[in-house]
Amino acid sequence: MQSAVNVKLGRREERSLLTGVHTVADVFCVGCNDRLGWYYHKAADPSQKYKENKYLLERERLIKENNWKLDE
Repeated sequence: MQSAVNVKLGRREERSLLTGVHTVADVFCVGCNDRLGWYYHKAADPSQKYKENKYLLERERLIKENNWKLDE
C-alpha cells in the first residue's frame, strides 16, 4: 500500500528479507507503539523496485474495532 494513517516510522536500516536486501523502516502505531509492519525505502534488486515507497502491514497485527467487514 502506498499510504497509511496513524503510524510512525522507525529508523532506516538494511535488512535481508526473503526477496533480497532492502532498505526498510519498521512501522509503528502512534497510539500503542506496537510494530505493525515495515516501509520499503529502497530495493537493491531491480526486480524488487516495485516495492519502493510502499508499506507492508501485517494483517494479524491490525485490530478492527468497528462494524466494517473485511474482504477475505
